[in-house]
Amino acid sequence: MFENAENVDASHSTFSEVHRDQYNTVNTSIHGSQNIHAIVHGNQIFQVSSTSLQALHKATANSAAFDSAERHPAPACLPGTRKEILGCIYNWIDHDNSHPICWLSGMAGSGKSAIAQSVAEHYARQKRLAASFFFSRRESERCNTRHFFPTLASQIMAYIPSTRPTIIDILDDDFTTPTKVLREQMHKLLLAPLRAVKTQFTYPVLMVIDSLDECDNERHVVELISLLSQLTCECPFALRVLITSRAESHIRAKFRDPEVLRNTYLLELQAFDAEEDIKAFLRHSFGIIHDQNQNLMGNVSLPWPSELDLAAIVKKASGLFIFAVTVVKYVGASYRDPLKRLQVTLADHAFDTAGSAFADLDILYHNAIRVLPDSDAARLVLGIIRYIYVPLSTHGLNSLLGRLDVNVGLIVPDLSSVLLVSEDEFLPVRIYHTSFREFLTTPQRAKKYFVDGTVYHRLIAQLCLELMTKHLKRDMCHIGDPSMLNSEVEDLPGRCSRYLNEAVRYACCYWAYHLVQIPHEEVTMNESIISTLQGFLRTSLLYWTEAVSLLGTLDSAVMMLRDVTGWLKQLSTPPKDAMNLLKDAERMVLMSFDPISRSALHVYYTALAFTPSSALLRKVFQQELAGGMVVRRGLQDEWDACTRSVPLNSFIQSIAFSQDGRLIASASNEEGVQLWDAVTGINVADLGPKEKPSCAVCFSPSGAHIAIACETGLVVVWDSFTTQVIISDGDHHDKPVTSLAFSANSEILASASRDNWIQLWDVGLGCAVCRQGSEGRILSLAFSYDSRILVSGSDDKLVITWSMEALTLLRKLIGHSAQVNCVAFSNNNALIASGSDDKSVRIWDSRTGVCLRTYSGGHEQSVKSVRFTSDDQRVISICDKIIGYSTISKQKSFEYIWSSDRFTREEMGHYPLWYAKFFKLMTPRVIGRLSDGPVTPIYFGFSPGSDSFAFGSDDAVIRVTSLDSISTAPPAFTRDGIASVAMSRDCTRISSATYSGALQIWDPELALKNWDQFTNSMKATATTYVVPSPDGRYHLVMQSFELLLMNTHGTIIKTLESRPIAISMEDETNTIFSPDSNTFAFWTAELRSLYTSSSVRIYDSATGHRIARLAGIRDITRVAFSADGTRVACGHGEGAIEIWEVSSGRSMISLSSQSTPISSIAFSPDTSTIVCGTAGGHTQLWDTHTGQLRAALEKCGSRVKSVSFSPEGSHVVVGHEDGSILLWNPVSAASHLLTSIGTIPSDIDVLVYTDDGTTVTCRSTDGSVTIWAVPKQLGVQLFDNEGQKGDMCEMCCDRVDTGPMNHHLISRSTKRNVYDCLFRSGYLVRDDGWVYHGTRRLLWLPDNFRPLNPTSLSAYEAKLWILAQGERLVILDFRGLLGNHFKIDPRQGKSLRDAMRSSL
Repeated sequence: MFENAENVDASHSTFSEVHRDQYNTVNTSIHGSQNIHAIVHGNQIFQVSSTSLQALHKATANSAAFDSAERHPAPACLPGTRKEILGCIYNWIDHDNSHPICWLSGMAGSGKSAIAQSVAEHYARQKRLAASFFFSRRESERCNTRHFFPTLASQIMAYIPSTRPTIIDILDDDFTTPTKVLREQMHKLLLAPLRAVKTQFTYPVLMVIDSLDECDNERHVVELISLLSQLTCECPFALRVLITSRAESHIRAKFRDPEVLRNTYLLELQAFDAEEDIKAFLRHSFGIIHDQNQNLMGNVSLPWPSELDLAAIVKKASGLFIFAVTVVKYVGASYRDPLKRLQVTLADHAFDTAGSAFADLDILYHNAIRVLPDSDAARLVLGIIRYIYVPLSTHGLNSLLGRLDVNVGLIVPDLSSVLLVSEDEFLPVRIYHTSFREFLTTPQRAKKYFVDGTVYHRLIAQLCLELMTKHLKRDMCHIGDPSMLNSEVEDLPGRCSRYLNEAVRYACCYWAYHLVQIPHEEVTMNESIISTLQGFLRTSLLYWTEAVSLLGTLDSAVMMLRDVTGWLKQLSTPPKDAMNLLKDAERMVLMSFDPISRSALHVYYTALAFTPSSALLRKVFQQELAGGMVVRRGLQDEWDACTRSVPLNSFIQSIAFSQDGRLIASASNEEGVQLWDAVTGINVADLGPKEKPSCAVCFSPSGAHIAIACETGLVVVWDSFTTQVIISDGDHHDKPVTSLAFSANSEILASASRDNWIQLWDVGLGCAVCRQGSEGRILSLAFSYDSRILVSGSDDKLVITWSMEALTLLRKLIGHSAQVNCVAFSNNNALIASGSDDKSVRIWDSRTGVCLRTYSGGHEQSVKSVRFTSDDQRVISICDKIIGYSTISKQKSFEYIWSSDRFTREEMGHYPLWYAKFFKLMTPRVIGRLSDGPVTPIYFGFSPGSDSFAFGSDDAVIRVTSLDSISTAPPAFTRDGIASVAMSRDCTRISSATYSGALQIWDPELALKNWDQFTNSMKATATTYVVPSPDGRYHLVMQSFELLLMNTHGTIIKTLESRPIAISMEDETNTIFSPDSNTFAFWTAELRSLYTSSSVRIYDSATGHRIARLAGIRDITRVAFSADGTRVACGHGEGAIEIWEVSSGRSMISLSSQSTPISSIAFSPDTSTIVCGTAGGHTQLWDTHTGQLRAALEKCGSRVKSVSFSPEGSHVVVGHEDGSILLWNPVSAASHLLTSIGTIPSDIDVLVYTDDGTTVTCRSTDGSVTIWAVPKQLGVQLFDNEGQKGDMCEMCCDRVDTGPMNHHLISRSTKRNVYDCLFRSGYLVRDDGWVYHGTRRLLWLPDNFRPLNPTSLSAYEAKLWILAQGERLVILDFRGLLGNHFKIDPRQGKSLRDAMRSSL
């Protein structure tokens, strides 16, 4: 037929070949560009009837084809856009042989049709497009399936002419086939003709079906998908079908059907970023608009719009091309001003639908919602979905609504054109496009579908509060065991999902968000929300705290409580009880944040248990304390000022608040610069560098940057929002940086170093800009408030001003006689203040350099800081003992704000009893001289923009709000010495860092207001020591200078002493019980004869009755009872020991040791001997009857700190200050080293044998505890009583130097763990605050309830006695937790080892 033919194009043509007598009848009414060529050979006949073709043509929707005239110009992808998604589709068509169908799903207006058009055009050019059908709701012939298969058949017949005879035959047999059911149509019009094709295709051919969701019959759509799947499977060649649609539930469900799914390649359009493509489309389209409106835009230069405006439109589009297209149509409308219309588009408000840029989009949205017959139900569900903070599933929405008459599961599937809806009812329902959210909230656009934010926030808040009140309860996840951490609970997320449904979880996390969105005037008109809130707070607030712990959102819970409190404050009549409950809950969570975040049940077992007695929260939820720990003594009445204490365990050198008060920056050697949430204390970021800082960390005035400098000369600046490093330069300074200062405009950072150089850094560019040398070391820097002048103070006594233009020197201000430590500009830039080692403050004219004022005589030490008040009328100056101010208008003026001497007198004058009277007789200077130690530095933090500041001295934090009344303000005490202080700009928070490495956050409003409050608080504290009896039945408590004898319940048996006493400086306690606990001794020096004699008083433990008074003893250093309690030995500072008989009070014998003080004493179990250790390092064994020296160990090390006999009395264990432990057999003169210098980090405090004598427990003064095995044989004989003692000492020292036999070490604890001081119980307070009994976790102690030192913890049965921070006695009763069967293990040491195992 085509012999010798070249370059034949047979596309879109039909060829028939007939031989001999055959004839061909052709109906020429074939549409399109198809050509029919007929060649007849022989007597075969091929005939096309007009009836069959007319039937097919009638059923065909010509407008559905990709290239139909009706769709021209069809939307297609702009060249160069949508590359990624098109690439995926092209790759699927050409290479994926396992998935003949591709379903591209996407939201309305996301560009699916444009992609389908581009794909169709691409493969049509390659002659590989078999057919296409573009559904549309707007056209009757394209909104249903009636024309679907006939249209495809017509196109297939044109693309593959060999299908024509089969199609014609079928239509001739039954020309009504195009009206049959879909299955019949597919089989006869497509599958049968395709099966008859004999042509072999070497490449896949394509069908494109677009917008299948716009077909108006869901059942037909589902059937269509099945039929197309069958078609692709049974087609004899590679047929690909691309289907695009929205993710409607019925379509999604069908594609999830296994029979269909295995043939389908799924693509989700939202998974591909369209922003750059939309931007390109808009840029292209706006360029055309610009060209078409030259008469209006001739003066507008390209590119138009600006990049900023273009980005705003792209952002509004949120990935939907329909929005971009609508905007282009609106802006480019004929006879309209594009510039004005662009501004309307960019504006945040919307206009009436008919004349706005959103008209087309609004029509689309109205049509999408109108499918629901119940508009009220639709609006309700859409309102909830619009205003909830995070999407909920249909199941969650139903639970939140709690209404039987509204079933979300029946509503949202019909809204899937505007919502992301899953067939799984437990997957979230989302609004896909932000324009739909705006549509719903704009009454002019949404009309009857408008959803009012005020109404729906109130509704959702009400629903949340009611839901939580109904469902929340104690231990809602059935954990049961309070010793378990959240991380230890098996499948906690699964439990939360099972016991806290999705709606309850949402309510717990977002009720406060919705509540605070309600305008206050709305609350006034409708107070039901307040009533519901109060009901929730009184019934479920504590359970909610447990829930947010389980959900892991405790940090946000703090802010929720704070936000609601602030919202309530704005009401005309705030509900007092609700406010108090919220404040209590916030404080409780902050106080116990660590345990609650780790173990939800400790809301009850820890947090509520330690909540102050006057707190309303405690009173309301009192019933929840049943079965838990009870604070028998020491519970605070009110919340203290420290809201949060974060243990960091590394020394913090400086801290600073961000400008907005939300962050705290800290700088330490080990961790570098860290950022902390200023409310919760949560670590926000670790910035580094881990080098030793050489000056304080600081924020720029704008708050945008953080700077630090190090000993190495390194200067680092970070962006405080992104934490990105802006500057990190160690090349411009080769010595420690001494000062950093930001300019007032935050553009420049100045650094000064010991290398005598000042360096300026451009923060914006992130680089060094210029530097200048100085003759002296620069110690301080400050910028003027106009950022034009820099002032420096240096060790060459000079104050120098520098111009910021090239950092040129302006003036040298000469006047100080010592180095200048600090400089500051006045707020009006007219004055400069400087402070010096010469103890003076000078005021200079910044323009002329003339010294205007010199204030000297007010400070006793170097002035370390100066600052002008906000009105520039006064200058505040600080040294380590005095804070004062000078009035600039006065020649000689210095007023005290605070001084350590005056403060001490004020403080001591408010102590109870006549101690106060005694101190009030003294002048401040006399009191200041009582201490021979170094002056405690003052650390201060100013609030920028105000005259308020805070400072710390020793362990006190003090706030200054007025320069006139601070001298009478009492302090807030911390656990440790203050190392740094900062104050927020709004003065609502103070932060301090302690020497032990704790970061503390204070609420100034909760600080003590007057000294009467201070006195009352001291009555409950001021506990010097707590001494337990060996059996735990009695305790001696020195409190407020009164010696109290208490029973195990904390009840006072008797007040024994009530007057000022001088306790022994060698020991923190001056009381001791007899081993049988029946008696105790108390010794002291009378204040009136402090340097003469002392007395020892013996009391009966049961009654507090005094048995004897042992008088005339000089300088008591140690006291010990015999095992049977009949004798008392007293060690003297002069090296003597005196033994007394308890019953008669007579002296039995005096032993003369050496001239060095006695540092330790112990009786043998049978009382026949006594061993003593001296400050000189000697150990001696004496006969208590004869007074003879039986054995001695000459100086074997440093001071002897502890001696103890083994249970059978044959051996002595000796502990030295240097950490060495020696086992000694006085009879055989043999000894053995358990350890030596360096093995134990600090000097030994206590050595105790276990009852079986197999181990020795050692506690050091730093709190570390070690357990050592006692060897069966003492080994080498080091000492011989009859030998040469000097040589023996030498041997011992050599032995110590050679190192210990550390294989005797059984276990070692951390120095921060605190055990029972008598080692008789398994109680342990770990360094993280958790209390253990053996290996069981009991509860967590807030910072101010933890033991003050390693000896501050004792136990008896289920009670724990703690001398806590602030010198407060705390008694905890664990019977509710441990039950009534709790007993102390009688084997001393076993319980301790159990406790140590838990700590390890």
